[in-house]
Amino acid sequence: MVELLVSIAILAIVLGLGIPSFSAWISNGQVRSTAESLLAAIQLTRGEAVRQNNRSQLVLTGDASGVAGWQVVAASSSVPGSFAIADGATIAQTAGAAETGENARLGVSTAVQPASNCCAASVAAGTGMGTNPPPGIVFDAFGKVSADLSVTAVTRIDVTKVGDTEANDEEKNRRMVILISPFGVAKLCKPSLPASNSQGCP
Repeated sequence: MVELLVSIAILAIVLGLGIPSFSAWISNGQVRSTAESLLAAIQLTRGEAVRQNNRSQLVLTGDASGVAGWQVVAASSSVPGSFAIADGATIAQTAGAAETGENARLGVSTAVQPASNCCAASVAAGTGMGTNPPPGIVFDAFGKVSADLSVTAVTRIDVTKVGDTEANDEEKNRRMVILISPFGVAKLCKPSLPASNSQGCP
């Protein structure tokens, strides 16, 4: 009986030490998974524009809290320039919190990104989200970013975990950033890594 109690006590201690690490691992995984899914959606949008020789649009559908969600829409072929479903535009992909991770949050920037030290300061969750017109990206038939009144054009998207303020190293290490160039190239990077690292931000 004593041996059983000792074994249970040791197991409880091991679990108590391991749960925080496991929780951090889950949180990091959700942020990375959401960032990679969003990057894939941006690349899908660009690919659809080139493939159909028509414009395509990615709209961030989350609210002012920064909930992750988006929609990829191919412009109408019968009504030039229209992204309205009623005009014949088609939805290529839709994603919401259930698909991206309920703890992931987005913050966007519309500023021109500097060539170096672009992402040391974070874009807070919810920044630029829930606006009218909504934040997003439009690609032309050549795969370049195109100005369009249907979206507020974004140049950078920060992906964080709900509640992160970068008050500690764990939160800093968790943040992921997507940069979108005027030429339509999207890059996923991690600000906590040095710029010399292939996964680091410029």
